[in-house]
Amino acid sequence: MPTEAAVDTASPPSPRPWRTLSPTGSFALAATVLAVFLAASTAPSPMYALYQRQWHFSSTVLTVVFAVYMVGVLAALLLFGSLSDQLGRRPVLLGATALEAVSLLVLAFAPGVGWLCAGRVLQGLATGAVTSAVSATLLDFQPRGSGRGPLVNGSAAAAGMAVGSVLAGALVQFAPAPTRLSYLVLVAALVVLFLGILAMPEPVTGRRAGVRRILRPQRPTVPRGQGRAFALLATTMLAAWTVGGMFMSLGPSVAAGLAEGAPRLAGGLTVTVLAGVGSVAQVLAAGWHGTRAVRLAVVPLVVGLAAVAGAVVLDSAVLLFAGSLVLGAGWGLMFTGGFRMLSALATPDQRAGTSAMIYVVAYLSAGGSSILLGYLTTLFGLDTATIVFAVAAATFAVLAGVGSGRRR
Repeated sequence: MPTEAAVDTASPPSPRPWRTLSPTGSFALAATVLAVFLAASTAPSPMYALYQRQWHFSSTVLTVVFAVYMVGVLAALLLFGSLSDQLGRRPVLLGATALEAVSLLVLAFAPGVGWLCAGRVLQGLATGAVTSAVSATLLDFQPRGSGRGPLVNGSAAAAGMAVGSVLAGALVQFAPAPTRLSYLVLVAALVVLFLGILAMPEPVTGRRAGVRRILRPQRPTVPRGQGRAFALLATTMLAAWTVGGMFMSLGPSVAAGLAEGAPRLAGGLTVTVLAGVGSVAQVLAAGWHGTRAVRLAVVPLVVGLAAVAGAVVLDSAVLLFAGSLVLGAGWGLMFTGGFRMLSALATPDQRAGTSAMIYVVAYLSAGGSSILLGYLTTLFGLDTATIVFAVAAATFAVLAGVGSGRRR
């Protein structure tokens, strides 16, 4: 039993740390950060037609605005993909959130297409930086042995894209300041998330690497001895993200041309339907082998693309949205199945480089297809370009199905 003197001289209890977010709360926060970032990535889609009419630029320029975002994402993935491993999760998440807010303010007050491109590049850099940090954070805080991190990573991203597009479409259609309000709402959400990240515990402990090592670029690699197999299975990314690039760049313009009464809302809904159904498909296919997911993706991709092409020919908004619904299921299955098969080619020491290469293929497919689609639209018109791309994407989907069948 302690003496009175000992009691008098005992140290007072340590104050409770102000960063008190629990592991469960941190996991939910990381998922929300990813969802908001991806919502912001699709928010400009319903505005593209407004920008085009206001600043009088071609469809080629419009798709370049979309593609420069992909360039920013790729640059960040290659330069800062492992930054949170060296610097810590919280600093990277805080920095990316601040940069995202700056990019949205640039987009909100852009006086011309040049500033629009600058804002999209900054947004791509922020999104690329946050992607790897959030993925790692979800793994850090997921319940032990649950495997929820990768599942939530994919579904939160797709759900964010879906919500961002429909929210922006509704605000553009019905609210004042159609090219500003969506961005300002997202900036407010980012401020709340920034405060939440400050309250998140840092899971990365230990000695930090030097500046030179932190800023060393990651070189994307194909697994040793798997070049042919990687090329064969990379058709899954080509098929999925040709569709993604088509819908997220000019898809809203196609929908706005077909819909009556609320064209901006309809434009946002096309991306929402694709990404939302894709998110559900990824969740339902969580326990599937990649080969099964890819094989089952082929039919809805081909049928959905045929419906989109038919909608353009028949001038039918109903057929367009029905096709988008079917297409979303195929898109989600093709992406998640292809990613699993490609990443399975790598040994543990090749995973980071292989993951980087997978995303390089995916974003190049989306960015390249959107630029080519814009060029064809300028030359031959939106309807003809949409039909040509629907046929090309369907061909890629069939090739992906055949390739996955040869790699069990």
